[in-house]
Amino acid sequence: MGSLRIPADLVADMRAHGEKTFPDECCGALIQDAEGRLRIRRCTNIQNDLHRDDPEKHPRDARTAYFIDPKELLAVTREVDEVGGEIAVLYHSHPDHAAYFSAEDRARAVIEEWNEPIYPDAAYVVVSVMGGEAGDMKAFVWDDDTREYIEKAVEPGEESA
Repeated sequence: MGSLRIPADLVADMRAHGEKTFPDECCGALIQDAEGRLRIRRCTNIQNDLHRDDPEKHPRDARTAYFIDPKELLAVTREVDEVGGEIAVLYHSHPDHAAYFSAEDRARAVIEEWNEPIYPDAAYVVVSVMGGEAGDMKAFVWDDDTREYIEKAVEPGEESA
């Protein structure tokens, strides 16, 4: 299975973000610059807006789904370009559910026509938030051999610079 090492302060920040948005899902990204330093970018989950505006097209609300505000995702990608880095992690929470990579999570991470990941080098991290308290956290990374996301443990590392 292996593990994904993330600075302890960023692990704590992702957990805190999940607790803050509970009972809705949180979402965000970890951006890695050209020197390998990571920083967090919390994003806005607009799933409630999508659900309110078109419940047939978006039957789930933010308690069971997330959709990163496209303007914020664009800002993240511009920041990545500016620092010569990459999106290292995309994260979200599962309120009152385990940390697992759901069929919905996979559908949002892959271009189905080609069975290719949208962000092939990014890990997807899911934080379980039970009753408002962050618990288990797991990472999922694309495996070219199996053409699926495989689970990795999240291991808190040294604090970020």
